[in-house]
Amino acid sequence: MSVVGVIAEYNPFHEGHAYHLKNAKKITEASACVCVLSSNFVQRGEPAVINKWARTKIALMSGADLVIELPAAFSCASAEYFASAAVKILDSLSCVDYLCFGSEEGSLSKIEQVAQYLAHENDDFKKSLKSFLDQGLSFAAARQEALKSINQKTDNTSDINFSSISSVLDKPNNILGIEYIKAIKRLKSNIKPVTIERVGEGYNSLRHASSFSSATAIRRYLASFTGYENILEDDFLKSNLPRTSLEVLAHEFSIGRGPVFPEAYELILLNLLRRTPEKELKKLPYVGEGLENRLKDAALTSTSIQELVSKVVTSRYPSSRIKRILCALLTGMTGEFLDELKHHGYAQYIRILGFNERGRKILSQYKKKVSLPIITKAANYTKMESPQLRRLFMNEIHSTDAYVLGYPDPRQRIGGSEFKEQPLYLK
Repeated sequence: MSVVGVIAEYNPFHEGHAYHLKNAKKITEASACVCVLSSNFVQRGEPAVINKWARTKIALMSGADLVIELPAAFSCASAEYFASAAVKILDSLSCVDYLCFGSEEGSLSKIEQVAQYLAHENDDFKKSLKSFLDQGLSFAAARQEALKSINQKTDNTSDINFSSISSVLDKPNNILGIEYIKAIKRLKSNIKPVTIERVGEGYNSLRHASSFSSATAIRRYLASFTGYENILEDDFLKSNLPRTSLEVLAHEFSIGRGPVFPEAYELILLNLLRRTPEKELKKLPYVGEGLENRLKDAALTSTSIQELVSKVVTSRYPSSRIKRILCALLTGMTGEFLDELKHHGYAQYIRILGFNERGRKILSQYKKKVSLPIITKAANYTKMESPQLRRLFMNEIHSTDAYVLGYPDPRQRIGGSEFKEQPLYLK
């Protein structure tokens, strides 16, 4: 059985995602699809509009056969952590032949060349990167400029013009693709990367297209939507979300488990920032060079999350980084523990969120070959030997307990839901 892996957030699942899933199987001729799905907090540093269990259901109804969780510690992390953990999970299954990702580039050539170089950065590149960082550039911008300044020979002695191919680092999906390939190379994995050109509006586009609008535009539309009881009849949503996705969204909204937006946590976060000492804020991931002081000062003079982020953002510290810091504060993640997880190989377990009959067969056939412990029942994490595994899963519990506080219906905000949910079996 040939298996293709995908790594996704589905926040929410739209026509572009459906296109990707369908073509991932088609171009690889795979007979099964494994999806590594982000937990309740996503990479841009925000809560998912609906929870991971609802998004799992949509994924299974849309072509995925097995859905595995990317823990919140990684799903709400920088591209390297996000990609490295997700690839480690796919590789540990010992059954995934391909990783198919969407990209603006649409072909692997430039992406692979950049990934090959960045997977094994030399001292000259590191010095150049530091120089651009010292000039106040963000990491992404500094890395792109550093790459432009390098001319490197490949093993076959053909020149690579890094100045001309560094443009692939301009686009968010390309960047993730590079990180996926870097992770595959560093793991010495046999997984073969494949890419599909991203269709429709750009990643951050707010344009309301007749179809293939960006997830950003859809979330913005949902935030301003009134009368959720009529969501199934909305023309914009009907043209941009598959019916199954729209129906699950409608159900979650109808019972008060969505939509969830960052503003739901702003009073909690403002309070945490105001009362947490600077020395403790400094322990959060991605905090450095006095950023804890900026956060503290902004919290004292801000009345909303949007205002706070705008006051802290600089050319070096983009809004996504600031929002990831806030998520780490909300969920209890520290920079020290994130580094410890990296040292121990990023992902520590395989958490099954859902499967269909084909997915069940994959688990049955390969369960003796997997290289990470499998968790199907949350309570079983306490029986695992690895201290990193137990701490990571405990962070997932804390993350979910924080996430549910953002539900519109107060009755849905009860803690401990990680222990109440079972993997979804879609027959």
